[in-house]
Amino acid sequence: MSKLLTTFAIIAALGATLTAADPAALDQQNTFVKTHCAVCHTDRANNGGLSLEGFDASIAPPSLAAMMLSKITSGTALATVHAASRDAVAAAALKRGLGKGAVNASGLGAPAPDVVDGLVAAFTAQSAHADKWSVERLKHRPTGAEIVTASIVRELPSAAAADRGDTEAAMYRLVLTCNAASGEGAMQLAWSPVPKRGTLAVAVDGKPATSYTVDGTERMGNGTSATTGPAAYVFARFGGGTSRIELPKRTLTATGLFAGETVTFPFDELAKPARQALSGCFR
Repeated sequence: MSKLLTTFAIIAALGATLTAADPAALDQQNTFVKTHCAVCHTDRANNGGLSLEGFDASIAPPSLAAMMLSKITSGTALATVHAASRDAVAAAALKRGLGKGAVNASGLGAPAPDVVDGLVAAFTAQSAHADKWSVERLKHRPTGAEIVTASIVRELPSAAAADRGDTEAAMYRLVLTCNAASGEGAMQLAWSPVPKRGTLAVAVDGKPATSYTVDGTERMGNGTSATTGPAAYVFARFGGGTSRIELPKRTLTATGLFAGETVTFPFDELAKPARQALSGCFR
């Protein structure tokens, strides 16, 4: 077995042990995220639809782990990451993705290879079942309010970079948030690894789509003047009282932002307890 395969075999073995029962590994992961990732993904900037100042690996939703894995590997497909421990081609693809990914974007210098390997292992383990709905009750850092969050990801071949051959997969994350105390809620779509401005079309349960203009700039928080296009868009936001909106019954489909990419989220798989948890903001 090559040295590259051996390295990623170790990653796979590490991933199996990185659970809540391993506080040292979780502490190491939290420290890395707060020093290398939260410098850009702050509560205030919320770049890419992510605030990581309060990141806690022990309670991170699978969809968040999957999205962060996509960002640090520059869109390496999840299947490739999982196969890297036994397949030389997959291992080489993962190595290339890591070399271009956001793990190097903090401005603090490239982290040590063993640190990166551990981070990949952790996110790989935590992203299991990211393609299924998960519901968490988390504290909103700026206000301290309890927020119910439902999230899920979908991955598909990347049309945006297919001609360059340097990005395998596009990752889309749908996040629903609900502040039950105030009745305020939102639906946000985030995408990785390529930022994009354009027109986003969202269709619910097969009805005619509503179009939204995705615009603006995200400024990096790493002390540089670098900016990118947006990597997330809130297409529904509403207050309390009678302003609640109905959850899709079957599907929510997003298209148009990247030519050739259409992603559908399965609301018919959102279980009744999850719908009840969101009922303070959605109906």
